[in-house]
Amino acid sequence: MSQNEHDIPQVAQPDDAVVGKEAGARMLAAACAGRDAFYATLGTVDADVLAPLVNPAFMGGPRWPSLRQAWRVIRRAESIILASDGLSDPFEDDDDVFVPRGHLLEVCIEAPLSAFDGQEVAQSWLFDVIYQVSQNVADHGSIDLLVQRHGSVSMVLDVQDAPEGLEDENEQVGVLLAQGVATIPPSFDTPYGEVMLLTATVLQPAELAHIGNAADKAQSRRDLAAALAASPTGHASVAGRPAVIPR
Repeated sequence: MSQNEHDIPQVAQPDDAVVGKEAGARMLAAACAGRDAFYATLGTVDADVLAPLVNPAFMGGPRWPSLRQAWRVIRRAESIILASDGLSDPFEDDDDVFVPRGHLLEVCIEAPLSAFDGQEVAQSWLFDVIYQVSQNVADHGSIDLLVQRHGSVSMVLDVQDAPEGLEDENEQVGVLLAQGVATIPPSFDTPYGEVMLLTATVLQPAELAHIGNAADKAQSRRDLAAALAASPTGHASVAGRPAVIPR
């Protein structure tokens, strides 16, 4: 069959993609239900999500797969988990084609109740951490591939109201993202396949420097993740804990 110069080539879509607003809405609802069910296994989930009044994507920020941006508050007996809620929503393009699982992951952070110091969760420095991590993940687009290749990922953030002693010489806070910590599963199932769950751990300045000074940064992150797992606080983000430097 001939093709003239005005024909537009069709881009192949994944086998599990759907077309049309109604089919996309059903896919989104199923994805949200699966994620909600999983989050409920981690603790008691607040009924209300944390969400910005104005979507950051409308102000030049990264766009999330279904545009919506939200975070869940999951309460445990002695800690709180803050988890992104939307990075694994279906992608929607301008032709109403919906592709499930979005960025193929969600991110979370866990901290003891004392870390919030009586503050509202949404006003805490810990929420600012997971908010920025979520935006960085959405902006990058392929963090899942980096984790699969290297085992973990680190980043530095400009955290509002960071606790004293947590910032490095550049007034930034380091964060390690790893999969499969002691009390948080590495992934969860959805009707459309598995979604990776990355846990963020806030680093001490000496730990961030250890990664920065290492010749093999990927190995240094893996070693640090193992050292944190063996420490008394584990993956929990505790501002005043001693630094754990792998030997």
